[in-house]
Amino acid sequence: MLLARSAAAWRAGPRGSVHGRLLGSLRQALRPGPLMRHARCGTPRAATAPAPRGQQWRGARWEQHTKADYGSRRGNTHRNDPPPPPQWSVSPEGVVIAIIGINGVVYLMWQSGITRAKSLNDLGLYTWMRDNFTTSWANLEAGRVWTLLTAGFSHMNMVHMGVNMLVLYSFGTDIARLLGVRRFALFYLAAAACGNVFSSVANGYILPRVSGNPSLRGQAALGASTSVVAISTLFACLYPNAQLLVFFVIPAPAWLVAVGLVGWDMYRVVSMQQSKVDGAGHLGGAVAGLGYYWFRLRPLLRRMR
Repeated sequence: MLLARSAAAWRAGPRGSVHGRLLGSLRQALRPGPLMRHARCGTPRAATAPAPRGQQWRGARWEQHTKADYGSRRGNTHRNDPPPPPQWSVSPEGVVIAIIGINGVVYLMWQSGITRAKSLNDLGLYTWMRDNFTTSWANLEAGRVWTLLTAGFSHMNMVHMGVNMLVLYSFGTDIARLLGVRRFALFYLAAAACGNVFSSVANGYILPRVSGNPSLRGQAALGASTSVVAISTLFACLYPNAQLLVFFVIPAPAWLVAVGLVGWDMYRVVSMQQSKVDGAGHLGGAVAGLGYYWFRLRPLLRRMR
């Protein structure tokens, strides 16, 4: 299902609502405080007034004097100290574009493997991609647990990747501005792992036992849908009244769209319908988004009201 922000929502942005104004303070609360800036030095240092001149340690004053005039005891002067490491930062939109770029690179790798398999009868790259960029119960049994993360960047079909990346860019930019670059990247990975665990357990362990078809144990899944559903669910929790355009035509509030998608996926999982859409993975992503809002962001919002 295609979702898009309405034109009014794009112009007003998330700050247009009362809930959005609260998120301005929430964004400040999520930023690291001054005590966290000393993380490289170990424990945070408390701000204390300097001791009187007569009570200062003579060795400290001597150390400062020798470093300033003659160099330290190790023979290094301030002029010869290495320059500080360069400081670089990625914008919220930049991290979303970077994730889209990684998905694009993995898609090209899939296409290369498929082409080599069809034209040269070389299954090496295709088999490697299947073992390392798809999630399944068989992969977990083989110890390839990293596929819980790598499958969240993997697409074999251009339409599948295009829809996921469109929704990711539509909602992910606002969520990245709220959480920050590092938290957003970690949330993307955690949501991918959560959704892929749901998918592997439901499709590779529960479904074969219930249906009596052991061949389903090797059923693999891939795609960024798990993380995209988590981001969309988190957006709906934060901005429940934001107007979305379903299929770019039908306007609906975000909370109604999220409830409809989750209900549809639950019906497909309970009825054990087999299709190319991974309903269990979507449910796992929705659980990740709802859980992050309920246990992490909601308490902060309630304290600021």
